[in-house]
Amino acid sequence: MDFRSRIQAVLHGQPPDQVPFAPYDNLAPRGDFERELRNRGMGLCLRRSTIWSEIPGMSVETRDEGDTTLTIYHTPKGDVTTRIRSHLGRISDNASVELEGMIKSPADYDPVIYMLESTHFHVDNSVYYNSARDIGQDGIVRDSALDCEASPYAATRRYFGYEFGLETWIYHQRDHPGHFNALVDAQTRRDERRLALVVDSPSDFLAFGWLEGLWSTETFRKYELPFYQKWVPYLQSSGKICALHCDVTKNLGRYKEVIAETGVGVVEAYTPPPVGDLSLPEVRQAWGRDTVIWINFPETVFWSGAEATRHYTIDLLKSDNPGNRLVIGFTEVGLWGAIDEASERLFKAGITAIMDAIEGYGNYPVHA
Repeated sequence: MDFRSRIQAVLHGQPPDQVPFAPYDNLAPRGDFERELRNRGMGLCLRRSTIWSEIPGMSVETRDEGDTTLTIYHTPKGDVTTRIRSHLGRISDNASVELEGMIKSPADYDPVIYMLESTHFHVDNSVYYNSARDIGQDGIVRDSALDCEASPYAATRRYFGYEFGLETWIYHQRDHPGHFNALVDAQTRRDERRLALVVDSPSDFLAFGWLEGLWSTETFRKYELPFYQKWVPYLQSSGKICALHCDVTKNLGRYKEVIAETGVGVVEAYTPPPVGDLSLPEVRQAWGRDTVIWINFPETVFWSGAEATRHYTIDLLKSDNPGNRLVIGFTEVGLWGAIDEASERLFKAGITAIMDAIEGYGNYPVHA
């Protein structure tokens, strides 16, 4: 099998010849090393969106103020601002840190709700077709069902600032419940307009939801689970495969039951020990053999050396029953851990060891 046939087999419940090795495309190495791995069967998961949006009646102004950038959103309901600072020295990216989100006081809700209610969505399926053509049999293109890949409740966090706005977001739920609930309702209506278009995406594989583990399972069941239980069956009835991003590590055990209750077909970013708190057999028991478990490989294992990494990978593969739907990938860090020549050699050796283990494990029997 080539990679695309292999990953499609897993997604559709058919037996592949081996477990797919599928990092996100932006987390895989580049150059001759990538070509070597792709020739050996590694493929890439390309995350793209076929939907783009615009907000008529809003204008945007930016100002550089010292080492920060102020962005002003002018709407008929008033203005809101964000402020970011660039941190070019960060290892993880060359982007920026958001110092202030749009919502800082109750007066900021009306402009943001206006933006949500006024958003117009448009379809551009050429994004999928061009990406699928370019990657060919070496990858799979996954569409984004939700533009920030989170349920409406979780998505409202971004208006308070992801970096430093978590406490403000929490306090506003208690101190301004009327405003906050109106924001969630507006976000829900916006997302549902988007989903009405995504259902016709040429991709049958969709990113749908993000579990960070920052609030209780009771909160998840109250504010998020109803959205999943409404839309996941609808999308599945239209032939879509929904993937929930779960980058929870040390407290995944708290959420394993509610993850199953979402009904998604793929749980991705699951990180096994020694980083995560649940073994592969434990999550398989919780989510069932029909769920695709897409592993985020714990790269701390690389520091034990290539041979230890190979044995770890083989043990990981053996811990899941043959024929279960399993994918190994990188969904969180990838080769970002390589910051100099020595660590780059270490990470390349580790990635090669994963490929060696998958090949060495060989064609595995499939249960009927």
